[in-house]
Amino acid sequence: MLKPLFRHLSRWYTTLNSKIFIKLILIISVPNLLLIAVIAQLMSDQIEQKEAEMNNTLYVLEHAASREIRAIFNDVTTLTNQILIDPDVQRILASAKKTMEEGDAGRPLDENVRLQERYANEHTMRNLLSRSRLVWNNIFSIAIIDMNGEVYLNTSENYRIYPEDLERSELFKTVISAEQSGLAWSVSDALIKNKDMITIARKIYGVTQPTEMIGYVIVNLSLDAVRSSFETYNYYGQMMFGMIHASENGWMVYDNKKIQGGTGPLIDQAAGDIASKLTEVRLNGRIWRTVLMRMDQQDYLFVGLDKEFIHKETKEIRNKLIYGYVIFLFLALIVSLWATKILSQRLRQLIKAMRKFGQNMWGTRISLKGNDEIRIIGDQFNLMASEIEELMTNLKEQQRLKRLFELRVLEYQINPHFLYNTLDSIHWLAQENEQPKISEMVSGLSKLFRMILSQGRETITLAEEFEMVRVYLQIQKIRFEERFDFTLHLADEAAQYTIGKLVMQPLVENAIVHGMRRLRKKGLLLITGYLEEDEVVVDVSDNGVGMTVEQLNKQRELLNGDVLEEEIISSSGYGMKNVDSRLKMLYGCSYRMIIRSSGEAGEGTSVQIRIKKQAMKI
Repeated sequence: MLKPLFRHLSRWYTTLNSKIFIKLILIISVPNLLLIAVIAQLMSDQIEQKEAEMNNTLYVLEHAASREIRAIFNDVTTLTNQILIDPDVQRILASAKKTMEEGDAGRPLDENVRLQERYANEHTMRNLLSRSRLVWNNIFSIAIIDMNGEVYLNTSENYRIYPEDLERSELFKTVISAEQSGLAWSVSDALIKNKDMITIARKIYGVTQPTEMIGYVIVNLSLDAVRSSFETYNYYGQMMFGMIHASENGWMVYDNKKIQGGTGPLIDQAAGDIASKLTEVRLNGRIWRTVLMRMDQQDYLFVGLDKEFIHKETKEIRNKLIYGYVIFLFLALIVSLWATKILSQRLRQLIKAMRKFGQNMWGTRISLKGNDEIRIIGDQFNLMASEIEELMTNLKEQQRLKRLFELRVLEYQINPHFLYNTLDSIHWLAQENEQPKISEMVSGLSKLFRMILSQGRETITLAEEFEMVRVYLQIQKIRFEERFDFTLHLADEAAQYTIGKLVMQPLVENAIVHGMRRLRKKGLLLITGYLEEDEVVVDVSDNGVGMTVEQLNKQRELLNGDVLEEEIISSSGYGMKNVDSRLKMLYGCSYRMIIRSSGEAGEGTSVQIRIKKQAMKI
């Protein structure tokens, strides 16, 4: 049973399509095994990143909401401070406290006087509180209560505070307690009377006696300001905001655009223990990831994000990655089947053409469609075939020219010893005929030839190069007699650095021929070699006719041109270009040539060769 199946698979695998398909499947499958691990790690990283992003957002929103709530409480503090220090408020409350302490002895005997005084105080207080309320548009009402329980309210419309309200008010009980200081607040107190308000209360102390309490101030603030602040920072739409009293016995919570309040503990844990930490709490039947921090007024502000929402977001990330992987794998299989068929057909064409060309069937070409690598291989095959055919055609001609060239080289080859012996014979012949200048020039020329050959070396030391230039200049001095003088100076520390052979001679020749030949005064040629920082510097300067701006620009363009161009070879600056090209081949970017001339004829020219020391051998 298995053998026929194995034979069938073996026959199937012998086709090009099947081989390519199996290889593509392996190419896809092996990376996919790794891709599964990568996706698992990627899911974990993405989920951690998303959770970290949400956690950071909670901290940011907590700071932003805290800033908004502090601003609201600061406004109330500013308002109450203005009321507390008002002279009329201090006078009326101090008088009421004094009456309470003195009893009937502190009251006016005449009942009419007492009534007039009470009405005057109510009128003063109402005007004062009404003005303050108008300044702050979020204020619903402001009330001041003296030590006798007398209530001064800024308005009597739809809202009143009665003594029984104060008796039922948990907020008022908190304010009058000895340990309470600063602002106390509530959104579920009896003083609210089912209004959409947050009630804030604080004690009033005497201005002249700061430790003596003389009354209380109660501000009813519209919850719209608090609700708007929380709604602004409901970033995910599934968030909860709230505040807890410093005593942890009162709280308010914003959830789903509603604000609820109550007394007693809100959460199981102590707020002080989890302050400034990221924790999870259970509220309203849900678990919230929460950040809780203490505000300036010692109350706690917390921001929570529904944990179910976090789980939903992370699950969505996981599902996206899994679905993407499944779709990718399915598409990869479809593309593999399609690519197998197309690829095998094109490869067959390419293999067939190569085999025909390998059998010396010249003129074989292949035409492949597309813009992929196989098309490039086909084009390269066609190009290679054309080049091979051209090479085969030209090979015999090249071999014939090579043999002819070798014969020409043998014909023109000169034995250096024959040249030296001939020059030496001319030298002694000149001496016998008393021709010292001829003898001196021939002797110098012989010495110069020996230096130029320099036993076949490509580079020589700067000392040898300077000596070669010195011999060359001595020969030129005989030719030009007293028309110029020269000075050579090579620093000892630079003498052993090697440089290309015959580098300075073309520069010196340019200076003589183009710089000083047409000079009416005596020419001066200065050749120096020295070290400067990390460079070896060779400078050839003259006091000749100099170069115009056009000539200088042309020479610089020449240095940037191609040395093989015919117009450059035939130009007068080819010697300098030859030197530049040779040094670039030897030292690359470690070398540079600098040409300086004032741009005015008669000011002389300087050519500097600068080579990095590390590029030169010693």
